Amino acid sequence: MKNTSLKTFAPVPKTRTSRLLNLGGLATKVASNVLAEGTKHWIKGDAPPISELVLNTKNLSEVADKLARMRGAAMKLGQLLSMDAGTLLPVELASVLAKLQSEGVMMPKTQLIDTLESEWGTDWSERFSYFSFEPIAAASIGQVHRARSNTGDELAVKIQFPGVAESIDSDIDNVLSLLKLSRLLPKTLNIDDLVVEARRQLKLEANYLAEAAHLSEFTNELAKHQVFADVVIPSQQPSLTTNKILTMSFVEGLSLESWLQKKPYEANRLITTQLELFFTELLNMNLMQTDPNPANYQVESGTGKLTLLDFGAVRRFEKGFVANYKSAIDQAIAQDRPALLGALEELGFFAKGSDVANKDVVLDIFMLAAEPLRANGSYNFGSSNLAKRIQMLGMSVSKNPDAWHTPPADVLFLHRKMAGLYLLAAKHNAQVDVAQLYYSFQ
Repeated sequence: MKNTSLKTFAPVPKTRTSRLLNLGGLATKVASNVLAEGTKHWIKGDAPPISELVLNTKNLSEVADKLARMRGAAMKLGQLLSMDAGTLLPVELASVLAKLQSEGVMMPKTQLIDTLESEWGTDWSERFSYFSFEPIAAASIGQVHRARSNTGDELAVKIQFPGVAESIDSDIDNVLSLLKLSRLLPKTLNIDDLVVEARRQLKLEANYLAEAAHLSEFTNELAKHQVFADVVIPSQQPSLTTNKILTMSFVEGLSLESWLQKKPYEANRLITTQLELFFTELLNMNLMQTDPNPANYQVESGTGKLTLLDFGAVRRFEKGFVANYKSAIDQAIAQDRPALLGALEELGFFAKGSDVANKDVVLDIFMLAAEPLRANGSYNFGSSNLAKRIQMLGMSVSKNPDAWHTPPADVLFLHRKMAGLYLLAAKHNAQVDVAQLYYSFQ
């Protein structure tokens, strides 16, 4: 979740009709902008393609602003598209959707109180000695407030935006229709599997009782492993948690990004912890928090430990999948192309009789992604340009989408987490002995 030092408040559209009208109004604005821009060019004697008129700055800003104000599935789908299909989308649209990773608009006090009374009753304030109406963080489906219990416990209260859970299916359908009809989404881009998973994940994330259960399960499982000593996980408060309100212990600290801006020399330690956590989740726990957004992490003030804040996007992997994926990693490290191809086929990476044109490129991408695991000693993410090189290879796949099918959902979400960690490590010039970390799990 994003810290809200600069707060923007706007009521969340609650009903399906009001949310549809919001998107309908956006479609009208996009069409009007296209007509206006087209007229300007026509007067000058130009004839730009329709795609250029659609993808102008004004239209893209309208899209990002509307999705941010709707929150919920509309905003979350924009986030998922920016992270999972970024190499397949027009550069202009991908960059605007990427802004949704850090942008959030908060609901006003009146709407907040309505939600509190609906979930806790009209006497809800009697449960606290202090409750702040100023949110300290906001994201796609909820916002967080500080509170203090009558027994003196410092709390973080995550409150879901009204109407979000009930509008997931209609929001996704409406946003996809908007993006396709306005030609903001390429016709050749098949995101059906991604959309199915987006629906499933969003419905899970909108169930705060499920997130509370994930938080407890994750804590209990992680406590069995070495990396647990280097992280902090808030404890959930069952008596103050409902399907739409999640109450946890408050952990004092700074966002991971803010901490590293102040203490860049801490990057190696904190990125090492994140990568160790990644391998622990995948190889030992078979249970992973798959959302790589840096806003899901902060650093505890007193100890400097990495704090894990969000457990809405937890995914369990079958043991067979983990074994096959580990085999693929090992073959990619060894750069054994035939063995790697076999491992990826076991994972369902390639459809039978198809994907022939892209097999070599996918093998290249996988082996390139394993580069940090082949390094002798610390791998310098900052100077490696690894993410850019992977992206360039990925773009060659996107040029021939008819010869490619979307990999299994487990692969998509695992790669989403891995890519996020690589990008974070590169941004902060981290140097990590990734090979040593990986082989400690053998």
